[in-house]
Amino acid sequence: MPRYNLAAMARRQRNIRRSSITIRDIDPPATLATDLYRSCYMPVVNAWASALPRINSAYARSLSELTQDSPADVRAEIDGAAEAINRLILILTPQVRDWALQVERWYRGKWRGAVLSATGVDLQTMLGPEDVRASLETTIEWNTALIKDVSAQTQQRIGNSVFDGLRNRTPSREVAKSISEATGMARTRSQRIASDQLNKLTSSLAEERRREAGIDTWKWRSSHKLNYRPEHAARDGKEYTDATAPKDRPGQLPYCGCRGQAVVKFD
Repeated sequence: MPRYNLAAMARRQRNIRRSSITIRDIDPPATLATDLYRSCYMPVVNAWASALPRINSAYARSLSELTQDSPADVRAEIDGAAEAINRLILILTPQVRDWALQVERWYRGKWRGAVLSATGVDLQTMLGPEDVRASLETTIEWNTALIKDVSAQTQQRIGNSVFDGLRNRTPSREVAKSISEATGMARTRSQRIASDQLNKLTSSLAEERRREAGIDTWKWRSSHKLNYRPEHAARDGKEYTDATAPKDRPGQLPYCGCRGQAVVKFD
């Protein structure tokens, strides 16, 4: 349900003769995604990278000895690193919350400025983080799960490389290269996740701010990314309502950078 009627407030503020006003598009800067990666994902990737020399040393010893206990020694090293990183993840959860609140403050300021510029209505006293609590909590839980998944996948890749190496008696330098690639993949994936999570959070905030203002119409804005979805690019600039919109909204699909741009209608 709308919390206020922006169209009615705009009419009282200005003598509006147009049938509609399009609110300025709000495109989140990449620096916000970088902040998420550096504060929440990079510490986990770096922790695994720091554990690699110990894991590789244990592998080299096991390879030279090839006793019954050798694989267990390597497993203990990997599991020990994983336990330490799991404790680190618990510490990082408040960092995720801080980031989500930072993005909400940024978006709230941009939304207020865009509405003021377009309609002359200042929403400063009407907007707060409590209005979008559902989006914030979802983002926090989602990222916490993703950080754990990045760590778990890294652990699995390292384990696969090490135990395949022992089975095939692969030289330690080759295994060292393989487990290093595992952390490189984690780093790349984490950066992509951070960018995607920024798009998803700001898209969710855009929908919530639009709906609480009683705005049902919006324009699709394509991300124009290099690897775009053709069907999304075809929707660029088209107007939709919540009833007529495609099932996949802007920013919802994996790595979609499209946005919804609010349109105030004056009946």
